[in-house]
Amino acid sequence: MPAPGSRQAPDFDSRNPEELQEFLEGFEELAKRCRLTTREKTKIVVKYVDRETRRFWTRLEGYEDDYAKLKKKIMGAYSKNFLEDEPAITELIKLVKKSAKGTIEDKEDLDTYYRKFRNIAADLVEEEIINKRQQDKYFWKGLP
Repeated sequence: MPAPGSRQAPDFDSRNPEELQEFLEGFEELAKRCRLTTREKTKIVVKYVDRETRRFWTRLEGYEDDYAKLKKKIMGAYSKNFLEDEPAITELIKLVKKSAKGTIEDKEDLDTYYRKFRNIAADLVEEEIINKRQQDKYFWKGLP
């Protein structure tokens, strides 16, 4: 595994919990290449986070020997922080307003808007914060 802080090392900043999934996927990819056991993964994943986060994660169920359980507990602990109704809706509205004020000149611009929109809206629909009809309305409002 790469040394913490090196260019190849995964890095998680607890101030940006929305990046947690990406961090864990990167870590798991490296762990698979290095053929780490589930127990080794639990001990090593905490080396790529800040001290405060490390203290929190090492106290979660699964830390001693079960990476799958530890990952589930980690994801559960952070989902409350970044899947609350208002911040996510606010993020979607901000994207829609910004896009509506801009210009979409070609297919690439439209694809970029769609990907950004979809990343936010899909989670909101999945969490039943908005429905498919509301998702469609938001999408169309974002087109200039």
